[in-house]
Amino acid sequence: MLKTSLCDLFEIEVPVILAPMGTCTSAELAAAVSNAGGLGGIGSLFRSTGAVKRDIDMVKKLTNKPYAINHIPQALDAETFRYTLATRPKVISFTLADPGDMVKQAHDVGSRVMVQVTTVAQGEQAAAGGADVMIAQGGESGGYCGEVSTMALVPQVVDAVAPIPVVASGGIFDGRGIAAAFMLGAVGVNLGTRFIASKEAPAPIEWKQAITAARSEDVKKFDVLNDISPIPGTVGFPTVLRSIPTTFLDEWSAKREEARRDRDHLRGQIVSTTQAGRQHECLLTAGQTAGGISEILSVAEIMRRLVDETVAALAQAPEFVETPSQRMRAGKSRT
Repeated sequence: MLKTSLCDLFEIEVPVILAPMGTCTSAELAAAVSNAGGLGGIGSLFRSTGAVKRDIDMVKKLTNKPYAINHIPQALDAETFRYTLATRPKVISFTLADPGDMVKQAHDVGSRVMVQVTTVAQGEQAAAGGADVMIAQGGESGGYCGEVSTMALVPQVVDAVAPIPVVASGGIFDGRGIAAAFMLGAVGVNLGTRFIASKEAPAPIEWKQAITAARSEDVKKFDVLNDISPIPGTVGFPTVLRSIPTTFLDEWSAKREEARRDRDHLRGQIVSTTQAGRQHECLLTAGQTAGGISEILSVAEIMRRLVDETVAALAQAPEFVETPSQRMRAGKSRT
């Protein structure tokens, strides 16, 4: 079994967090991750107040384990945030902007605060604001990611915000990636794409199959999505989603000026197909980890494999280090 300081802080068994993806989120998926020992997450971006409240009410019925509820500060729905505070979840997380006074509000109800950042400067700002845990998200991610890769970003954020614990996000799909994150100084990982390709994920089968069929180089950032559905107030924060190409994205990427003019219509098309369970017709959100995912598995099986693979990867570490006693024995054997 894996255990880090994150497990103690969040009262979880495995230092694996479900990324709270607004386009692929549900109480059922969050509960499945929490019940398997990780930290489930419920997303709020681009969702109605009623939908988020439903998930908050439902997740408490599906698990008695800790979970997180995510909010986007500059797109905050005040009613949903008040509802979140009233339920006192173990963790309240924030993405895409400085949460400001919301950190204190979360602490006042007894929740831990986790803030996702994509640069060292954002990490320092979140640390000064009182965050309990930092997620350092690399540019390989499928969410609103920045330009700095996970390998470069994580150790820099670890150094900048110490002793605040840091979670790695982006480019991780198996236990080898988790082991690497630990070597970079992280105490856990935040995974999205791996859990979209799960049986419990509320995603159409076409989306899940597209992930298992994709190569890493197929997954691209589509700037046209900002033309169609911009998030206000994201200066200094990432604003571009990754997706596996779709006919919709390819068409409008070639007509960005027209896309800006027809923004309301196109946004409505994305919303209507999503509500109809056909979001894959417009978007196939995924990170570059899609290239390493070949099976649609249950959450329990994903978690089991992640733990087993991480333990196996960490067990190999001594093979790369020669201790003084080993060198001494080797020298004697040669004489």
